[in-house]
Amino acid sequence: MSKNIILLFLLLPFAHINANQVSFLKFLSEFKKTECIDSTSFGKAFDFIENPGQYSKYLPMTTEECTCRVENVSWQKGCYVEYKNYIVVTLQRYCSNFQDGNSQWFIENEGTDYVIITYSRKGEILDCKIVGRSGAAYITHMSTLKHGLGIVVEQRTLNDASLLRQYKNLEYTVYTNEYYLTSVGKIKTRIIKAPHKEIVDMMSSVKQFSFDQFMSYFLKWDKPNVDHTLFTPSNDQVELPFGSCLSLIPDTLDQNSLSRDIMWIPCRYIEKDNVLSFFVIKDCRTPKTGFVPYTDYLILNFDKNGTFKSPINIYHWGDESVEADKITQITKTLKAFLQDYK
Repeated sequence: MSKNIILLFLLLPFAHINANQVSFLKFLSEFKKTECIDSTSFGKAFDFIENPGQYSKYLPMTTEECTCRVENVSWQKGCYVEYKNYIVVTLQRYCSNFQDGNSQWFIENEGTDYVIITYSRKGEILDCKIVGRSGAAYITHMSTLKHGLGIVVEQRTLNDASLLRQYKNLEYTVYTNEYYLTSVGKIKTRIIKAPHKEIVDMMSSVKQFSFDQFMSYFLKWDKPNVDHTLFTPSNDQVELPFGSCLSLIPDTLDQNSLSRDIMWIPCRYIEKDNVLSFFVIKDCRTPKTGFVPYTDYLILNFDKNGTFKSPINIYHWGDESVEADKITQITKTLKAFLQDYK
């Protein structure tokens, strides 16, 4: 009896090792075996590992490059390589809410980290590194190493994510690094090219309107008096393409919203004393500060040559505005500004 107990204690460590190896082999079965690391080795987007909790010991939740909370992480399937005396796994880690300082600019600040993890043959983690990131503010391009096992990553990171919500060109910082593996499974980084700035031209493809094209979005006012119906949309389905109007109208008319977050609705225009007055409804659903949408009823004044002169805010509709007062207030203010109109 005592001999059996002694034998059991002697075998217990081996049973644990065997169970761990079986668990690690099951983990590897989630991945495709390959011979090298390239851009396809990190798997397909949204091909998630089912019940990743069972593999928690093999999936490190935090690294020094990590900007995602544990509860926002979902692991995706990729590939693995048997290399020398260790195993290399390449996979994607989806994050539903990056903590990178850009959440204020996006409704969903989601993206993907490209991760390399190395393991001993027993499944012990040797090293882990995020080598790339994709998302609204990130672009990753990968290429295979010519020698050895690893990958070259060209990572573009947007310097100011608010530019995505403006009619402006984008400025990225580009990092080009080589990630290679040592004989003991460590992931090393070598800088291939010094970080540098790159401008992505977003505006040259946006055709700018002539003044006549701008005018064509509005209907001429043909009534003898002025009232709130000057702000009747010229066409219920047409929005003024503000990006094409930047040669005519400055994009600084609203300091509370970014220019791509504003809807400009063309209404009517009137002509008097060599001045053309265009009536526009400016609607913002996502202001820079706070969460309260607002609407401004504006007059945009131009001279006959199409030179912008001034904006006039006739009425501001916000959180505390009363619908019943809107028509009265708009008409009253219009008559004050346009009292000489006939």
